[in-house]
Amino acid sequence: MATTRKPSKPKTSAEMKLQLEAARKRLADLEQRAYAEELTELINSTSIVADFAKIQAKVKSIQPPAILAAIGAAVGIKRLHVAQAEPTPRKPADPNKVRKPRAKKTAAK
Repeated sequence: MATTRKPSKPKTSAEMKLQLEAARKRLADLEQRAYAEELTELINSTSIVADFAKIQAKVKSIQPPAILAAIGAAVGIKRLHVAQAEPTPRKPADPNKVRKPRAKKTAAK
């Protein structure tokens, strides 16, 4: 039994460019995750954390993202955008839902 399949048409240049851009974003995300542990070790072994704390202590009214953006500019990173995400709000509890009582903890002997 032969199945008839619609022949695939070649992708246009614009479609290929969109696909390439998506692949580059995925690659950048993969590289960031791959080197995360190494970067954490290197940062902890330097005095960056202590210097950041000193800056924060001297200028108490400035927000941490502004300090990070200034450090990035001083290092020479162009078009660096540092933003702090808002905390995700929790869904309020349903007042009509019956709550189960918690089990009492007993002391382990």
